[in-house]
Amino acid sequence: MISHAIEAVVNQATHTQRILCPDCSSTRRKHPREKTLSITIDGADKIYHCFHCEISGKISDKPFSSRRDPFEDFMSSPSNYHPQKNVIELPSAIHDRELRSFMASRGISEEIYRKFNVVTDIRWFDKKKMGEQLAVGFAYGDKAEPSAIKWRSIQGKAFTQTGAAQTFYGLEQLPEDLGEQPLIICEGELDALSFTEAGMPAISVPNGAPAKPVRHDDGVKFDYLWQARELLESVDKIILAVDHDGPGDNLKQEIARRIGRGKCYEVQFSTELKDANAVLCAEGPERLQEIIEACTPMPLAGVFSASDYQAKVEELYDAGGTGSGLSTGFKTLDKLMTIAPGLYIVTGQPGHGKSSWIDALLQNCAEMHGMKFAICSMENPPHIHILKMSALHCGKPFFEGPKFERMSKNELCESTDWINDHFCFLENKDGEVATIDSILDRTKDALLRLGVNGLLIDPYNFLENRNVENEHQSISQILSKTITFAQAHQLIVFFCAHPVKMPFESQDRPINGNAISGSASWNAKADVGITVFRTNDPNDHTPQISIWKARFPWIAKRGAVSLNYDTATGRFSDLPEEDFDWST
Repeated sequence: MISHAIEAVVNQATHTQRILCPDCSSTRRKHPREKTLSITIDGADKIYHCFHCEISGKISDKPFSSRRDPFEDFMSSPSNYHPQKNVIELPSAIHDRELRSFMASRGISEEIYRKFNVVTDIRWFDKKKMGEQLAVGFAYGDKAEPSAIKWRSIQGKAFTQTGAAQTFYGLEQLPEDLGEQPLIICEGELDALSFTEAGMPAISVPNGAPAKPVRHDDGVKFDYLWQARELLESVDKIILAVDHDGPGDNLKQEIARRIGRGKCYEVQFSTELKDANAVLCAEGPERLQEIIEACTPMPLAGVFSASDYQAKVEELYDAGGTGSGLSTGFKTLDKLMTIAPGLYIVTGQPGHGKSSWIDALLQNCAEMHGMKFAICSMENPPHIHILKMSALHCGKPFFEGPKFERMSKNELCESTDWINDHFCFLENKDGEVATIDSILDRTKDALLRLGVNGLLIDPYNFLENRNVENEHQSISQILSKTITFAQAHQLIVFFCAHPVKMPFESQDRPINGNAISGSASWNAKADVGITVFRTNDPNDHTPQISIWKARFPWIAKRGAVSLNYDTATGRFSDLPEEDFDWST
């Protein structure tokens, strides 16, 4: 019988492809990220087969209702990476004396560790050839039928696990209603027990802290945030009580970015007692309560001292005051512009290639920096947009041409698989006109579940104008909301806007932000302002990228460069540098 997870991912498929099998990928010790589930589209049927667990079958496609929204379906469906719930049997062995002794040494009472269903067993540890060791097990999920157990050796800090821990630890032990209490998120199971011992409900992340700042997420590591989204949205105050070290700070920053820094608070552990359990053991529960009570809001808005920005100031100094953003993927353009969180306004005359250049830029960011983007492109239906992006990624045209080799079906599938890993598409199928609020709400969902790094809105004039009597004020409010959202979540936002209708004699030179329709706010509020321009010569395939606004000189500066454009694939590339007169 087909599982719900298999049925969900097969129904979502719109083209022949290979994906992770939701039934067996997380249970495989070898090659868990290998895409073993094949989905073939055959008319109205979708045929699937997993080359590992051998599950196979056929699902008949159902007519697509015009009232359904594919983005809503995707965001509400089970994640492709998660199989059906695995039920783990609790060990029958009992080592009460050893468990009581270990927990007492960590400051945890029997009442608390029994409440959290902590168990013991003999487990095998490969680390440093430890072999079989008595271990403490932290059960995830339902007390009677846990979904996973993480094991820690009593004699050291080696870990192993039964099943795959994919949710917050301690969710089932939280009060049904937190009331005015904040939600504490910590880094380890013993820390969650320590806070509970001190009378403060807490949950722990299931997979520790990342060693490096998060730039690329495969959609699995932080999925526990999406699974607990109702809880996270229901509380007004979230305290991130992670370890006082580099990985702990990386974890804190990424959780705050996805949840929204406005409701996140942080605590300060010392370098000697760097986590909750260390404080509990050395200084007792009262001290742990004092640390939580002294929590401070994560920097977002308000008044801060210069020391709050010391690290960023030194970073700019060390970089010589320039180039602190990431590469655009175009060597010549990098001399004028880099990529960093903020608002990028892109304009240009119709047909000059604004959307094509933005697509190329986003693909460069995805390929070079592992970024993910949410795309709201009202002028391009998603399937048309995807075929354009496939040609960009593949380097071959989607359609047959007299001078060009068309991409193969396999190349198309490989390209769409790559696009699926780095982009999601925000599309209204319910007949409602998009508003900036609806776009930002959907982007917040994509941020929480997928960890997107950026947003494209293309173009402005498709958005519903709430204040039709005062377009200038409406645009100002839209841009202010977008900027605040980008700052709260450290997002890169590309906002495409058309200019006013220009006189014919003015169309032979690039425009700037003052020419954008509706408001001077486009110029005033942009962090980086960009114009894509090309001449009227049909044989001229060297569009010009002009920077007319650069708020921060270490991110961008004013100027212009030309790029080469391949009409068959939509690809942009650098021209030889000797073609440029940089003194201009």
